Parts: sequence; structure tokens; C-alpha cells
Amino acid sequence: MISNQCISITKLRTKTKECLDNLDENEKFIFVNNKPVAVLINIKDYEEIKKKSETLPEIIELNESEVSDDLKKKAEKTKKIKKSDLVNI
Repeated sequence: MISNQCISITKLRTKTKECLDNLDENEKFIFVNNKPVAVLINIKDYEEIKKKSETLPEIIELNESEVSDDLKKKAEKTKKIKKSDLVNI
């Protein structure tokens, strides 16, 4: 994150218009007690994200009785993977 993209909640309250400037160029990160809690983005980017999310498949939770034996076996194998074998992106 670039420092000019970081906004304290106090600055957002007191200088809202200034915080909203240049959203077309960069998103802004809102911090509360030095922790990032939200992102401000321009409306075009928001609509694009929203449109893409509507085309994604819905994630549902299955009961154990609804899961095939093959999938249960694959899940058991993944439980045995060590953290050190995973790639940190």
C-alpha cells in the first residue's frame, strides 16, 4: 500500500471530500487503530466487481450424507498435507 492511499477513520470523518478525490486512479484503504478495515473504490470498479461476482457459482454447504465417497476420500488426503508443502502466495 502506498501511504497516500491509507486513510485514518478520523481523516475520513473530517476531510471526506479529499478522501474521495482520485478514486479513479487508486483505491483507498481505511484504517481504524492502525488496522485496515475497509477499501474505498470508484463506482465503476465496484459495478464491475459486482457483475463478476454475480456470475460466480454459489457456494453451498453439504451434509455428510450428500457427499460422495470419492469426494470424502479426496478430503481425507488433503487433511494429510503438511503446511510446509503449501505455497504461500
